Amino acid sequence: MCRVCRGRSTEPFTITGNGIVYSFTVNHQRWEPDMEVPFALVLVDFPDHPGVRIAGRFRGGDPAIGMAVEIGFEAGPVGFAVPSFAAA
Repeated sequence: MCRVCRGRSTEPFTITGNGIVYSFTVNHQRWEPDMEVPFALVLVDFPDHPGVRIAGRFRGGDPAIGMAVEIGFEAGPVGFAVPSFAAA
């Protein structure tokens, strides 16, 4: 959903370039029984794609607002791939 107009008309496209951490949270509650805690979730803006903001798990170290990150994917529940990020 578009956070500006609340429109729901979307289409897939390829994200290129690094993202910038907009915000993050550190979670201490397990979502799955075998999930390691604590873990960080980040909300990432992509300067090359205005208006695109993606949430995902942060891999390796501690995130910081303004940090450059690269997107990747990891296995999620029920066989789905979910976005994850690491420092660029």
